[in-house]
Amino acid sequence: MHNIIREIKRLGVKGCLLTVFFIVAPLWAMTFWSGLSRNVYLASTMNVFWLAGTVGVIAAVLITLIAVVFFRHRLTRVQLAKLFCYSVFMIGVFSLQLPSALVRYLPHQRLQYLTEYDVSFPGPSHGKSGRCEMGLWLKDRHLNRWIQFCSSRAWIAANCERGMDRIEVVEEANQYGVRVVNYWCAWSPIKP
Repeated sequence: MHNIIREIKRLGVKGCLLTVFFIVAPLWAMTFWSGLSRNVYLASTMNVFWLAGTVGVIAAVLITLIAVVFFRHRLTRVQLAKLFCYSVFMIGVFSLQLPSALVRYLPHQRLQYLTEYDVSFPGPSHGKSGRCEMGLWLKDRHLNRWIQFCSSRAWIAANCERGMDRIEVVEEANQYGVRVVNYWCAWSPIKP
């Protein structure tokens, strides 16, 4: 740690800028990427780790090749191996949110439909901060499975009237998954 601080002091302003870039930029990127997955549901969760690993390995190979070309005489094989492993890990971790970005930013079709719903008490977990008051389960047509939202009794009281037995959903769907844009309580269609 003392060597790192000494090196930053030696580099002066350039060292401070590099430190900010390598510490603040990843934190900002992680915050941005975690926001991408809000209300996004993937078609297949098995591809997430495979895709992140593939992107990590390909990028690490490129980074290692660039290091070999430009720093051939200064880097040992052990340093190159460490560079490769660290690159695979860091780029792989940042690539975990890539499927959510594909769902959000690739071309998609907008769907609007009525579907059935169910509620559960308590709702999904917030991690260390506890659980939601109520879980709202929607039957998604594009994914053909139930998806869960964090909700509350106050939302049901404000948005649903007695007898409303359906939820109308607006979502954006593509081959990688769906992003739920909005949902509200609705009446079942009248059958003649």
